[in-house]
Amino acid sequence: MKSTDRSTHYQICLEGKLDERWLRWFEGLEVKTSANDQTIIRGEFDQSALHGLFNRIRDLGVTLISVQRHPDRIGSSPR
Repeated sequence: MKSTDRSTHYQICLEGKLDERWLRWFEGLEVKTSANDQTIIRGEFDQSALHGLFNRIRDLGVTLISVQRHPDRIGSSPR
């Protein structure tokens, strides 16, 4: 496995809607709720930041539905 410090754009899908009080945990990221009551988080992450985000999701006790990597997307979202 190749180790890299380069950031990559990811889209993370969670089950359910996050309560307003938990949204501050994801400040600086694009967070939206879909029509089917899923929370979508988008942003640019290096591997360390991505693992930190997974830890936050685990701490919230939220079900992780999917993680999609978009390496060719030019990021406009802040980390």
